[in-house]
Amino acid sequence: MTATDTGAAWRRWTAGAAAAGLAVTLTACASNSAPADGASGQAGGSADEKVTISFQWWGNDERAALTEEAIDLFEERNPNITVQTSFSTIDAYIPKLATQIASGSAPDLFLMPMETVKEYSSKGAALDLAPYIGSVISVDQISEATQKIGVVDGTTYGFTLGTATNAFVYNPTVWEAAGATLPSGDFTWEDLLEAGKKIRANTDGKVAAISDPGGYIAWFATWVNQNGGSGWTEDGKLGFTQQDLEDWFTLMQDLRDAGATTDAETTSTIDQSMQNSGLARGVSAGEFAAASLTGAYADTLGAENVALAPLPSDTDNLALSMAGTNVAAISSKSKHPEETAQFLNFLINDPDAANILRLTRGIPLNAENYEAITAELTGADKAVGDFVQEYSERFVDPDPLAPPGAATIPADFTLAYENIIFGQMSIKDAAADLFSKFEATIK
Repeated sequence: MTATDTGAAWRRWTAGAAAAGLAVTLTACASNSAPADGASGQAGGSADEKVTISFQWWGNDERAALTEEAIDLFEERNPNITVQTSFSTIDAYIPKLATQIASGSAPDLFLMPMETVKEYSSKGAALDLAPYIGSVISVDQISEATQKIGVVDGTTYGFTLGTATNAFVYNPTVWEAAGATLPSGDFTWEDLLEAGKKIRANTDGKVAAISDPGGYIAWFATWVNQNGGSGWTEDGKLGFTQQDLEDWFTLMQDLRDAGATTDAETTSTIDQSMQNSGLARGVSAGEFAAASLTGAYADTLGAENVALAPLPSDTDNLALSMAGTNVAAISSKSKHPEETAQFLNFLINDPDAANILRLTRGIPLNAENYEAITAELTGADKAVGDFVQEYSERFVDPDPLAPPGAATIPADFTLAYENIIFGQMSIKDAAADLFSKFEATIK
């Protein structure tokens, strides 16, 4: 399993790669009209015919603003094409997209969370892009490894709109004031526990070292990778055991008992949006997140109060990787696949679009665009680039794609953890129940 969202600083993106714990009402914006839930427009194909295509993703208002700015440029250059857009946070997006795909009403262009790529491609929801690759969609500046992110059984069903990595984002001012050891490439889980004690003591018990990460399967998968396992195996099986779940939940319990993480009540108010971030609100002095969120944290806390480190590890493996944040797919039901492919190519390859979007969706696929952007990075954006460069030699390959049936697993994981921290289930029972559910879910 991978974290849905990481890479360079996305100032205007606050949804993560794992499902958030709180539902958020769907927000919509459009360049010219209301949000479109399904494939839209009229059938046709002449270059002068006016058509409408729909684009749906997860994110927030700030991310949408940059996307809309890029779309304005696309529509200016392609006056015959109108792009309708809709977006939501990841927790609302996942069930909505599942409903759309089941009913055959998916938008012309939509983002598949990494956990759903195999499932939705096997259901025929995404179009085979072979007819458009090399003609409408250029791959000349996209590495072969990156192209493979959207490939299932030899067929290209889409392209990730950016690659990313995860990090421990923390407030060095709080850590230094408490005399706590700053996170680094050799920072362990025990170090985090000890730092938590010092930060609690220095803040009169008001601040945790880290927002409780226990309910996010992305962070569990990172820990599993650090210890020799994986989220999934190449043949689509679980790459961890029930005991791994117990051990993870026990580690989280130890951190909570030491005061290193936020308490249950506070944790329940935290999701992967910036407005509800424990770090941004000051109830914690750090949290695991997409490295790409560094800019957003800096905008909230001030650049001097934001730093990056790998997640703690008790082994030499930091489990850092550059993974796809999503797969942008064209609906197999789209009435305008060529125009949609043209729009997808614009998002991936157009240098002016890249300059607008910059690192909003992670590290750009197009190598020339990324090189141009990197030369101009400053502040928090540069900090992320430096982080990636510093630890790139310790990066590992991301997990294989999740098998069909995995779409609900992030939410199931979060619910199981909430049952633990609120005393509704024991760690042993929650782990057993969750593992059994995983085995039944995977197809």
